[in-house]
Amino acid sequence: MNLPRIARTLVQLHPLQVLARPIALGHRALGGGPSAALAPRLRPGFAPPSPRFAAFADAEKERGRARLAAIPEGSLLHAYERAYGYELGAEPTLPAPSAWDDPIASHPFPASVRARRLAAAARLGRPGLSAELARACRAIALGLELHLLANHLLENAIGLVCGGAVARGPEAEAWWRLGSAILAWQLPEQFLADGGHFELSASYHLALTAGLLEAIELAQAAGREVPERWRTTAERALEWAAAVRAPDGSYPLFNDASLDAAPELDHVLALGEDLGLFTPGRASGGGRAAPGTPGAPPDDTPSLDHLASTGWVILRFGDRAWLALDAGMDGAPYQPGHVHADALTFELWLHGERAVVDYGVSSYKADGDRQTTRSTRAHNTVELGDVDSSEVWSAFRVGRRARAGVRRLERAPAHVAVEAEHDGYRALPGAPRHRRTVELSARELVVLDDILGGRTSACSRLRLDEAALRRQPIEIEGIQLTPERSSGVWHPCFRKPQAATVFSVRGDVRDAWRGGFRVRF
Repeated sequence: MNLPRIARTLVQLHPLQVLARPIALGHRALGGGPSAALAPRLRPGFAPPSPRFAAFADAEKERGRARLAAIPEGSLLHAYERAYGYELGAEPTLPAPSAWDDPIASHPFPASVRARRLAAAARLGRPGLSAELARACRAIALGLELHLLANHLLENAIGLVCGGAVARGPEAEAWWRLGSAILAWQLPEQFLADGGHFELSASYHLALTAGLLEAIELAQAAGREVPERWRTTAERALEWAAAVRAPDGSYPLFNDASLDAAPELDHVLALGEDLGLFTPGRASGGGRAAPGTPGAPPDDTPSLDHLASTGWVILRFGDRAWLALDAGMDGAPYQPGHVHADALTFELWLHGERAVVDYGVSSYKADGDRQTTRSTRAHNTVELGDVDSSEVWSAFRVGRRARAGVRRLERAPAHVAVEAEHDGYRALPGAPRHRRTVELSARELVVLDDILGGRTSACSRLRLDEAALRRQPIEIEGIQLTPERSSGVWHPCFRKPQAATVFSVRGDVRDAWRGGFRVRF
């Protein structure tokens, strides 16, 4: 047992997480699913939903089906997602399938997602859902995930308000009030000033933003008064999503993120537009949206956006190149479960195609795949002394954490550049710091890495999608830049590997070291 590492992990927890942990363990030990007796009735006579709302529900049904097929049966993640209720689309004549044959369905997180899907299906005219909805909302209310906080507690709140919106009676009113109180508490806590979610994963950001939009739509349909904070938070979150929208309609895969783990980004923006909460072409902070964003004007000039609270920097050069750099903190202060040791990593799109790629996510279990997923060596950044920049361990634990920040931004007629630094290796002898400069111009990307202090080994890696390498004339040059011997992969979707080629720059740090490479396209 590594007691110092455990201590470094526990010291970061929120006091409420510690106090609520015994309660959560006791609740789980009691077991038993919630009763469906005396379920509140559903509200009659909803006005017809918009076509976009119905299309969103059916798109989620198809996404959930495909994702569930990719997750190994018998795993905890498979049990969770099987209980989410994504099979509930807009078909008004089918009975509601039950998930309660598995005790996992009574866990608050899957019950929260299922409550939202049940509420949306009821809004779309599907009958016979009151008992299922009551069981889901009761499971949430009895097991609020205060021991986890972060996205779990927010999903709890969204599930409760969605259930309270489509049902009526004293119990439904209690769901609505409890969920609304949690949202009033957690929305300003979890959504940053630039609109990003504080766990710094685009997938979780989109999932939570979509849930908030559904809660707003369901509340409006039920004649409920929608709190202004819900609207303003959703507006900022949608602007952030537009700002990180890559040319192919996807998003950076920093931290735990997969393209199949959340609704499609454009579907979320369309739902926000349908609710009057998003204007196409508008980006976070009122800036100009990236070329290719719905409604954005064409542009052939270099540009730069800094999402200061999130710490992400977006560099663009017209339609030729789009780059996202992770130059912020590694995740939420007291819930780093989805953190990767990826300080100063980046992804690059060339001519609309993702070329320099993140490793993605291959596992959520505490196994070797999970350790690789979160490790520094799997990302496009510098590893020192075979140590991770953040002390990731087990499936969702982090001890010592990297602190990163932007030092300089440069906008020029022919290029855009950013210089950033992190201290994730401060525990190594000499407390080395990693400083990275990224410069993007019309035909090339230049990356320079400086290690300041310490005496250790250094390895900077670059992972490229093999299909993109075959389709595009990409040249890679650098100091001692060589392909890694072992074949590489990356996972744009969960557990769906695609071939990648990994290049590396290696050297020895003797109080200072400079490495670098350039990508010509």
